[in-house]
Amino acid sequence: MPFPTRLGLLLLLGTVASNLFASIPIGRINAINEQLELGQYQAAEKAALALLDSQQLATDDVSTLETLAGRFTTAGLRDQAGTLLTKAAELLDAPQTSSDRETLLRIGASLQALNLRSQAVGVLSRGIRITGKDSADRLNAAGFQSLGDLAFETGDLEAADSAYTNSESALQADDLQARAALVVRQIKLAVARADAAQTMQRYKAYQGLLTQLTGDLSLARMNLNVAASLLASDEPAWAADITLLIEQAAALAATDGQVMSEIEQMRGQVAALVGQPDAALVMLRRALAGLGSDAMPAQTYRLYWQIGKLQAEAGEIDAALINYERAIANLDRIRGELLQGSTLVFTERVLPVYQGYIELLLEKARVPGQESKWLGQVQETLEGLNAAEILDYFDDNCVLPRDVMSLSNTAAGTAVLYPITLGTRPVLLVRTANGIFRFDLDVDNAQLKTMALAFREAITNPKTSLAAYQAQAGALFTALLGPAQGLIERSAITTLVTVPSAYLRLVPMAALHDGEDFLVNRYQLATTLGLQLTENASIDNVNSSAFIGGVSDAVQGFVSLPGVETELAELKDALSATPLLNRNFSVANVSSRLSSGNDSIVHLATHGYFDGDHANSFLLAHDDKITLDRLQSTVGARRFTGNPLDLLVLSACETAKGDERAALGLAGVSLKAGARSTVASLWPIADAATAMLMKRFYEELRAGKSKAAALQSAQQMLLSDPEWAHPNYWSPYLLIGNWL
Repeated sequence: MPFPTRLGLLLLLGTVASNLFASIPIGRINAINEQLELGQYQAAEKAALALLDSQQLATDDVSTLETLAGRFTTAGLRDQAGTLLTKAAELLDAPQTSSDRETLLRIGASLQALNLRSQAVGVLSRGIRITGKDSADRLNAAGFQSLGDLAFETGDLEAADSAYTNSESALQADDLQARAALVVRQIKLAVARADAAQTMQRYKAYQGLLTQLTGDLSLARMNLNVAASLLASDEPAWAADITLLIEQAAALAATDGQVMSEIEQMRGQVAALVGQPDAALVMLRRALAGLGSDAMPAQTYRLYWQIGKLQAEAGEIDAALINYERAIANLDRIRGELLQGSTLVFTERVLPVYQGYIELLLEKARVPGQESKWLGQVQETLEGLNAAEILDYFDDNCVLPRDVMSLSNTAAGTAVLYPITLGTRPVLLVRTANGIFRFDLDVDNAQLKTMALAFREAITNPKTSLAAYQAQAGALFTALLGPAQGLIERSAITTLVTVPSAYLRLVPMAALHDGEDFLVNRYQLATTLGLQLTENASIDNVNSSAFIGGVSDAVQGFVSLPGVETELAELKDALSATPLLNRNFSVANVSSRLSSGNDSIVHLATHGYFDGDHANSFLLAHDDKITLDRLQSTVGARRFTGNPLDLLVLSACETAKGDERAALGLAGVSLKAGARSTVASLWPIADAATAMLMKRFYEELRAGKSKAAALQSAQQMLLSDPEWAHPNYWSPYLLIGNWL
């Protein structure tokens, strides 16, 4: 169960006076509001940025900027709202008064609600009076608690513990409600850290507070949050305490039907915890019936899931499948809404449902004669899971393409690979023109992950010897693709399209070795988040117009890229385009060109960084960073005009080391940009190698080759050159999305 609902946006939209205009002319604010109401979002964004650039803003303008940010939020323009909120926080340069600090904490909470976590951390930290932070101060306590929540959401449990400890020190002795709310969080943290002693200590502290708190619905909610955390420990020894908490909550919320249904559901979970599955099923079904015909999908999907899970454990596979299907159907109806919140929601409430369903489908696929039927459903479910994961990463329901590829009509000569790394034992699905096939791998998931990450470590270091990286490349090929090698060869496959998951997104398939050669010499290669996340059509790039640009200067703390000028100079002739370079490659110039142009190819030669938090991912302009949300609002908006971008090339990208979510962001940049295809790198390589590879890629593309064939040719060229033959130089470039 997630932490209690954040009030950030409610505070922002409900408590900030909308007419407290200070030095900002009312007319300018009204004009922006009107543009937002008319859906003229680019004009509104441009006007807001001009307002920030030109106006002599003062602290009296903070409320105005907060209100304006709220209106951008309502319009779905999160990045722009974040810019306004960050500027509002900057106006409180040296917060001294409680009012200033409250404003910073409110802005931080609003940024947190927008899932702009890094910005939220910066603002919240400024709202905390660091000097004397251990003294009792309610604002310090609230600020540290929010910082702890943010750290917990991103998986930094040590930072969360430190922040919660600071919050505990700053709490006023008589603020029992705030202390109880903090202990609820500390219990969940202790369970997440599998720290049994700390869990017990925190739980005893909560019990001590219970006798001093007034019994009401908020106390019932806190009890249920603690019960949910203890249930997550999966320890039967907690059953009696969990039951006590649940029944105390029931006494406080007897007239609240929704809470009582949740309580009945938790009673069922306790019964399952202590090995009473029949009793658990009765309680869960009673909870489902108690919701009635007006039940919301957010309530029912979890009940169907838990019922299905118990049936699966009892070996009732067919009955379990029915309830898992119901759970998935209800989950799909609310997926966009559900995922616009904490990053924990996906891992705690979405991923386990899909995982359980896929495991059941794979079990059914063992029945002779029914393999194709059930494996087809596995493929379809994997596609749905990938869509949910990318929505979770971007916290955006508007990135999914419309005209997508077929799941079953695979072209002759093409194989689509789905490595499934959800359970203990990984599975590989292969879809070809002749059907869909399943291969159980001979290694467990932990072993495969170790092999994949060791292989990546080897090939990212250009000093790794040929014998060392080739041995690892061969071992990973054997483990991952070896079982399917015979099928691939019999099917005369020329193109391998991989739909990787988790840690396999960090590995370039081109550098795997089958014992005789690298895969790049065997096949044309592409990667995608899923066929139903891949634009179906592709256009002729032979005579397409192009926009090229980049930054070679050392700016904003990034090293120079001297090879960019050579790269763009060569592409100027190859693509018949005049580049924007350095100072001309500004956020304003790039945004204007991307949003208004008809270019089918966009080539950006600048630092690109992809992080586990999409808000920290960006492309570097000379004067500022181009966030992925800004990319979506400019070139991405073209998809709605019927003129989407065909090819986006990012020639100097990297992902956060070892971060699977960062690789998800790199793979998803096509969706954000509304591009049919993207070529980008998993890590930066030598400038000279990049320039050579890109020149050959475009030459082959203009000669009429497909994108996959053009990239293969460019990579083979580097591989054949002794100076660039190490996989560090040629393998990190991925073709993501449409490969035709």
